[in-house]
Amino acid sequence: MEFYGTVAWEVRAIYENYAGWFDGNPSNLFPLSGNDRAARIIELAGGRDQVLLRARRAVVNKDFQWAAELTDYVLAIDGGNVEAKRLKATALMELGERQISAIARNYYLSAARYLLRELPAQ
Repeated sequence: MEFYGTVAWEVRAIYENYAGWFDGNPSNLFPLSGNDRAARIIELAGGRDQVLLRARRAVVNKDFQWAAELTDYVLAIDGGNVEAKRLKATALMELGERQISAIARNYYLSAARYLLRELPAQ
């Protein structure tokens, strides 16, 4: 049982230890910064409101990983965005509740609580 870690984490760690971080894709040699990538993705998607709309839909459709990733783009360019923090916290709580790994569960749930810690009550 994957209680402490996960097989996927260990396989990745072993691979990176022996083969390194480079995956063979030249685009990954000198990638854009996370903030620059986020700004460009948000522009491509039609703006912040469209990205948040898609994140809300992802939560409704139980596509919690996608919701978390979409909110990451918004938070990269607007770290104080309350809606993005709430949506990401919701997605992380749902992901955490589905984990067998104690480490993954704790990290998801702790990160969700951290996002919500200073937000106004709904």
